[in-house]
Amino acid sequence: MTTSGTSGTTTASTVRRLRREALGQDALLFSAAFSAGALLYVVAEVVQLAVDDGATRDLWSVTLSEHLVLVGLIVGELFVVVNNGLRQGLRGHSIGKHRVGLAVVDVRTGAPTGALRGVLRGVVMAVLLDLAAAAVPVGLPTVLRRLTPEAWHVGGAAYLALLVLLVPLLLSTDRGLADRLVGTRVVLGVGERAVTSERRSRVLTVIEVLGVVGLLSVALAYIAFFAQVLRFPDLF
Repeated sequence: MTTSGTSGTTTASTVRRLRREALGQDALLFSAAFSAGALLYVVAEVVQLAVDDGATRDLWSVTLSEHLVLVGLIVGELFVVVNNGLRQGLRGHSIGKHRVGLAVVDVRTGAPTGALRGVLRGVVMAVLLDLAAAAVPVGLPTVLRRLTPEAWHVGGAAYLALLVLLVPLLLSTDRGLADRLVGTRVVLGVGERAVTSERRSRVLTVIEVLGVVGLLSVALAYIAFFAQVLRFPDLF
């Protein structure tokens, strides 16, 4: 009995540790999706500048455009819905969880939840991420800020969402908010395909590095320009 209890505790501890690693992997891939969206916007704007002889903007103004950040966030959050939602519902894992050997399953059946509940989980994560981004004190043009009425603007919800995202990292909780809302739990994957192949992991690592470089480039330019007008969202 003692051995069984110790084994269960060890497994739970392993899942918590791997879950943090998986979150880091998925965060890096989010940065790649953000960078791809931002790059797509820059390329489209550069082409527009090239064909518009009377353009009053330059490349510097394009890179500091709020639309660049907004497009990056839209692409990044769509990636979250697909990766942490649809894919996880159908295949039982996000890319990050697959790389460390974890699976997301229904608490009752032990099987993947399916597309609908998977997408719901992904939407919850995307909304939390978008709200948390509003806590960055440079007035980021988040999706909810741009696509909802002024009266709905996030206020203190930004800090609450940031706290909800950080709690699993700080306290090593077994189930996050998304898990509790859609009735899932994270377990160790089984089978020969439970973990991403080494070759595919190397490709993903290259994508992550490029994504981080792109995200940092946008962030540094944006923060450097707006450093003099740093502002935190109002609580009310």
